[in-house]
Amino acid sequence: MPVETDEKGTYIFSSKDLCLIKELPEIMAMGVDSLKIEGRLKTEYYVASVVNAYRNAIDSIAQNPENYDAEMYLKELEKTKTRGLTTFYFNDRENTDFQDYSGRQYNSDYEFGGKVIRALEDGKVLIEIRNKLSVGDCLELIIPRQIQPLVFSIENLWNDETGEEIDTVNPGKAEQKVILRVPCEVHEGWILRRKK
Repeated sequence: MPVETDEKGTYIFSSKDLCLIKELPEIMAMGVDSLKIEGRLKTEYYVASVVNAYRNAIDSIAQNPENYDAEMYLKELEKTKTRGLTTFYFNDRENTDFQDYSGRQYNSDYEFGGKVIRALEDGKVLIEIRNKLSVGDCLELIIPRQIQPLVFSIENLWNDETGEEIDTVNPGKAEQKVILRVPCEVHEGWILRRKK
């Protein structure tokens, strides 16, 4: 692989993200029964989203390989990616489209909203926030083994220490928390993403 340099330097560590969601039926047909999802130095949001998309895709192929719709899973992956996507050399040994020279981020529509700490009473949930949340924000709850996230808007926020109703919460300290209402049963560790 050639190493090229321009006025900004080299790009040897600026690869696009490997994405083989479209090639998954072929991979499974080869007899592969274990996949590695890159999670080192990634957020819980990234890992949860990507693992959930691949888990659902694998289940879909196993149940009905003729009707596999890779685009549905790719759409979920595109909500979390931070760089461009590539298949590297999986289909094309001459592929050169695997470096990202722009430094551009690709997840401009969604961000990590928070993580469920625990369910409370009356549909309220304690959330550890990762980005600013405000009343009216559109959130998506990533539900394990379900490809479609639960989409809802924040109707109320409560300070986790005082119980006082608030309009906005900003991450300002480690493990900052807030209480909000989620329209379904939730479990510890489930991830919320915020539509920007």
